[in-house]
Amino acid sequence: MKNYRKDFRIYLADLARRRPSPGGGSAVCLIFCLGISLMEKSINYSIMLKPKAPKDKSCNKRLKVQLLSLQKLSKKVYPCIDKDSYLFNKIMKVKGKKRLEVIRESEKLIVELAGACTKVFSLAKGIESGIKNSIISDFNIGLESLRVSLLGCVFNLEANSVLFGKKNKNIGIFKKVLKKWQKS
Repeated sequence: MKNYRKDFRIYLADLARRRPSPGGGSAVCLIFCLGISLMEKSINYSIMLKPKAPKDKSCNKRLKVQLLSLQKLSKKVYPCIDKDSYLFNKIMKVKGKKRLEVIRESEKLIVELAGACTKVFSLAKGIESGIKNSIISDFNIGLESLRVSLLGCVFNLEANSVLFGKKNKNIGIFKKVLKKWQKS
């Protein structure tokens, strides 16, 4: 078994330091990717290697399609773990119009992440019924990580509203998705 702690130590130490980045935006991107990976694991364990019944073949096919969708979302978000930190550092260095452009780019990143979370929630209903009971906890932990990631996006957008004086119109939409998700 690998020793993964060493690979994470630098990121976690930097996250804990009294510096602006990496910060919450980077962390919610990482949480998203961790959640997706757990969901992928649960799908991979649930796909039958030798399905016999047509129902099992159909379920396998559906799970494989959903797996590809999750992988695409993860691939899109993964670089944002670093990109959010880069943008925040840039925001702190530039002034005037240039600063507003970078703020918009930073908010766009968070809005896209929140959008990816909502896509996963819509995919989850179609995936959950095919997940084996022996691995459903990993699926649920992954899904809960996505909820935390979306909540982090809302917190981030709200903090930016205070910091930069402009409320993002998507905050209300994402709060509704969170409420809906909590009721499910």
